[in-house]
Formats: sequence, C-alpha cells, structure tokens
Amino acid sequence: MNTLEKLFGSAARVKLLRLFLLSPDKVFASAETTKVLKISKTAAKKEIRFLLSIGFVKKAVRRDILIVKNRKKTKKIKVAGFMLSQTFPFILALRSLLVTASPISREKMLQFFKSKGKIKLVALGGIFSDDLTGGFPSDDSRLDLVVVGALKRAKVENFIKNLESEIGKELNWTLLSPPEFDHRMGMHDKLLRDLFDYPHEFLINKLALD
Repeated sequence: MNTLEKLFGSAARVKLLRLFLLSPDKVFASAETTKVLKISKTAAKKEIRFLLSIGFVKKAVRRDILIVKNRKKTKKIKVAGFMLSQTFPFILALRSLLVTASPISREKMLQFFKSKGKIKLVALGGIFSDDLTGGFPSDDSRLDLVVVGALKRAKVENFIKNLESEIGKELNWTLLSPPEFDHRMGMHDKLLRDLFDYPHEFLINKLALD
C-alpha cells in the first residue's frame, strides 16, 4: 500500500477518487467502476457509499443508445449511476494531490513499448498533459495516446486496460501503422491535430515530429 492509499484508506478509494476527478461530467454505473478499475464489487459498493455520504459524488442518470440484436433498431435506456458533485468544496485540492502530485509513470509505458515490436512514435496528450498542468480536462474526446508502429493490437489493449485501472480513467488511444499515420497527418486528421496542437510529449519519436 503506497502513501496515498494509506492516507485515503484503500487502493479502491484512491482509484475511485481519480476516476471521478478525471471524468467530472461522466456518469458511472457501479458495475462499470469495477471493470475499469479492476476492483471488487464489494469494495466499489463500500467506497461509493462513503463518497456519496461526504458529498463527493451524487446519484445521476445517463441515457445510452442500445442496439437491439438481430434487428435494425436502437432504443434508449436509462443507466443509473454516480458522478462527481461539482459543489464538493475540495475538488481542486484533491485533484492536485491525486493527479498532479502523482504523475502517471512514463517509465512503465516506455519499457512496454520499447520491448514490443518496431515502434516509430509514442505520443502523449490529453490526461497525460493534464497531470502536468493540474487543470480539468477540457475535452474528453481528445486522444490521450497515439502509437505508431508494427505492434499487435491485442497486446496493446491488455496493457492499456492495466494502465486504465492504475490511472482511474478510460483512455482515448489509437494504434496506427506508419503509412496510415502519414496519410492521416497529410489529411489533417482532427484527432491527431488536436493532440499535437495542444500540450503533448513524446516517449518515442523516431519520426522527428515537433
């Protein structure tokens, strides 16, 4: 158990705090938190009940579109869950402590990608730049991670899932072959431009990008 986990009582609580702080406008069903954060249902239920009692989160409902199997139809469903309460008085202080003061490990990512195939580029933006600035994410659709190279997608997906559980946020990421990356950059792809036009950093940059 690290220092933050000791301070806040449990690893599950730290992960849940990060989850809601990093996605302040998103409604999470209890079952979704267990999947993303890789914590038990019992721990999730206990910690969410606590966070609800202190006013950190509040009950909320979102509307999802469900595709009906074997039919060319969709229907809207209501999903009950929880979201960050914007009136909680210590949001900025907690975010500074849990996110800015605990930057996501670049070394772990670098070791993984260096050991997997021929990688031309690993670029970080979105949440990885937020932990440097300490500001709330302004656009949840921005890419957090771009990987360019010859790498099996399944291996990256498994690594990303573990990274998401550590960070406490679902990541927006993409894996591209070098030709596909060149094509999309040449077409001024919005997702890529949004990453490179805002604060970003490179773990691997064999393409000599700015």
